[in-house]
Amino acid sequence: MDQNLSELLFSIPVDVDYTTISTDLDLEDIPLERINKIKDLLKSSDIYIVFQAARILTSWGVDDGFDVLVNLCEKNKLKEFIDHRLYGYDETYLHVLDAFISYWANKSDKGCGEQAREKIFPYVSKIILLSNEQSFPIRAIFVLVEKYHYDEYIPLLKNHLEMIIKNQSDQYWKIFDLLKFLIKIDPIFVESTLKKNNKRLVDYGL
Repeated sequence: MDQNLSELLFSIPVDVDYTTISTDLDLEDIPLERINKIKDLLKSSDIYIVFQAARILTSWGVDDGFDVLVNLCEKNKLKEFIDHRLYGYDETYLHVLDAFISYWANKSDKGCGEQAREKIFPYVSKIILLSNEQSFPIRAIFVLVEKYHYDEYIPLLKNHLEMIIKNQSDQYWKIFDLLKFLIKIDPIFVESTLKKNNKRLVDYGL
């Protein structure tokens, strides 16, 4: 990716001191000209550029980006765009999840939280299912349940625990995070799941 394109997608305005990540920028701090230029990238022949543009716009609550990111998600084209810096596994969907949650947050600030809640649900649900078999974490979802009571995710998260607890060596920290979260929601379920798998909370430092 050339310098100008990288600057367009990832740069932070000089007067912004609350973040170093472009997806966390407040919409009021992003010039309309920049948004429109990134929208133009959604038509690129390079799918990686399309993905990055869609991800960033979605994070800012821009519907054009959301629609394209959803399309990529539905067509299963979101693979190996972003790897974990240390361990090398594919964490593309971790960043997609963050984008969807940021989209909802931005829409909520404008009074459209319930509509955004419904829009992101099918895709966040798909990401949870994918995380059953992949290494990327999904702890970003927890705040939707704990703080905003989006209980529609609880059955999916319970199923997620039932799936990943069978692979402790590969998923230890994901299991730890999920147990710590779910024990506050449904301790009886947690106890039952651990017992069925011959595990204890102490096995995870809890």
